[in-house]
Amino acid sequence: MYETTSLSDLDTRDVDDIEPGLKAVGYQLRPSEMRPSVWEFEAGETNDWHRQEEQEELYYVLAGEFLVTVEGEDEERETFELESDEVVVIPPETWRQFEALEDGRLLVVGAPNVKDDAITEVDQS
Repeated sequence: MYETTSLSDLDTRDVDDIEPGLKAVGYQLRPSEMRPSVWEFEAGETNDWHRQEEQEELYYVLAGEFLVTVEGEDEERETFELESDEVVVIPPETWRQFEALEDGRLLVVGAPNVKDDAITEVDQS
């Protein structure tokens, strides 16, 4: 009745030349209300400066340490560290970027489950 998966069973996917590597948990398990993924970073790697159209996102550090930069509607930037076993929730309208201070993995859960919801800085130009 319930489908399960292991991260080791999922292929790492490249998504439109976006780094880091993506383990598409949601693609495998097909939840209807959320969009879970695991992002695998190498030390020094960053994801695109982006925000979401509709999705609130929960980030849970499975391994490693990350530098997180966020910019809200007031355009003030805040940077903080997120370590293994720590969690942060970021609203859709907040610009964000994660930088791996060491090799690491992030569990990212977006809700609602909206395909292609990210808006990058390049999209805004």
